[in-house]
Amino acid sequence: MIIRDNLEFHAAELRKMPGFDGWLPARIPDAVAGKLNSRAQFIAADTVTAEIRFVTDAKNIRLTLSAIKPEFGLELLEIRIFFGNFLYQTHWLKPGEISTVMFSPPPVLPRIKDEYLRKGPGIGFAPNVCRVVSQRGSLIYCGIETFGHAVRPPEASEKPAKTCFFYGSSITNSTLDGFPSVACCRLGADLINLGLSGACHVEPELSDWMASLDGWDLAVFELGINALGSIVSEEFRGRVDHLLEVFTSRHPEKPLVLLTIFPSWYRPAFLKDRGDEKRDTVFCEILRELYGKYRTRGNLHLVEGSDILTDCCALGADWVHPKNYGHALMGLNLAEKIRDLL
Repeated sequence: MIIRDNLEFHAAELRKMPGFDGWLPARIPDAVAGKLNSRAQFIAADTVTAEIRFVTDAKNIRLTLSAIKPEFGLELLEIRIFFGNFLYQTHWLKPGEISTVMFSPPPVLPRIKDEYLRKGPGIGFAPNVCRVVSQRGSLIYCGIETFGHAVRPPEASEKPAKTCFFYGSSITNSTLDGFPSVACCRLGADLINLGLSGACHVEPELSDWMASLDGWDLAVFELGINALGSIVSEEFRGRVDHLLEVFTSRHPEKPLVLLTIFPSWYRPAFLKDRGDEKRDTVFCEILRELYGKYRTRGNLHLVEGSDILTDCCALGADWVHPKNYGHALMGLNLAEKIRDLL
C-alpha cells in the first residue's frame, strides 16, 4: 500500500514513468523484477488488479490517467471503476495519451440497506470506497481533481479484513475476471495478484521478496505450467523447494495453498497419442513430494488442479487457458476449498 495525493495505491511500488508526467502502480518493485527472466521483467509492469482507492464526498471527480499499450494486440487499456464491491463504470484509455475520466458517485447505492451492500464488517469493501482498477496492461496515474472537496485513503474498516496472495502463471495473472479475483470476491477478501504471464519460473530472488511481504493472510501458489519446456524438472524442484522453505520459515502460521497443474493438453491422459511426453505428470509429482516434505513445517495445504478446473470445456481452444466460464468456475471452486483456512 502506497499513499500519494491522499489516494491509496494497491501496489508494491509507484514507478515514475519516463516520458509521462505520472506514476505506474507496479505489482513488483523494479529492483526485484530486474533479477528475473526477461519476460518477467516485462510482465512485472503489468498493472492488472492494481487499484487506486479513495473516499470523497465530491459530486464530481476527475481523474487524469494514461496507459502503455497492452499485450496481444489490444489497442486500449480497460479500467473499471467500482464503488465498494459494485462495478459502476468501464473506461478505455488510449496508450500514450493523457485521458481525463469524469464521473459522479452512483445515486442508487445510498438508498440500499447496509446489509445488502456488505456482508458484514471486514467482508468486502464499504460502498463509499471508490476503486479504480486496471485490466491487463499498464495504467499510469497523473492526477485527481475533486473540485474543493477533501479526498482521503480508505480506512482499514472500509476494506476487507482478509487478504489473499496469489503467485502463478498467466492463468493466475489472468484478467479482472480471473479465478483469483472471483475467489476473493466470493470470500469478501482483498487480492494481491503476482501472476506472471508466461514467466512464472519461481526464481529464488522473487520467492525471497514475496516471503518478505506482510499484510496477507493466505497464499496460493499455481506452479508448473510455465516450467514445462523452460526449466528441467530438478531445477524446478529446487526452486519450489526454496519457495516453500522461505514461506514456511517466515510465515509458519499462515495458510499456504499449493495447487498442482490444472488440466490441459500437457496431460498425457487427454491425448490420443500420448507418446513419451510426461512432463505434466513429473512436475505434479514434484509438487506433491514437496508438499509431503513441508506439510509439517508450516500450515501448508495441497489442492489438486483437477479439483478446481472441473470441466475441460471451460478451457479455450489452446487447451491451456480457461476462458470466462472457466475462471468463474475455478474461482468459486477455490473459494470453497480455502474458505475455512481464512
